[in-house]
Amino acid sequence: MMLRQRFGIFLVLFFLPINGPLLRMLMESRGMPLPLGELQFLGVSLVMFITGLLMIFTPRLRLRSDSIE
Repeated sequence: MMLRQRFGIFLVLFFLPINGPLLRMLMESRGMPLPLGELQFLGVSLVMFITGLLMIFTPRLRLRSDSIE
């Protein structure tokens, strides 16, 4: 498993939409309230979740080094 896929799994698990209230409570208990509203935070977590899915399931890129002359 590539490092990109491992980081994608971390993003998926950390930014599951169900974890939103837990993340918000964690930040507030640390004394750093989030300046985002509920809907904005949901949007950010969905974007990060989808980014993690893309990192997991996209194939490895192969760069061709064959030069055509």
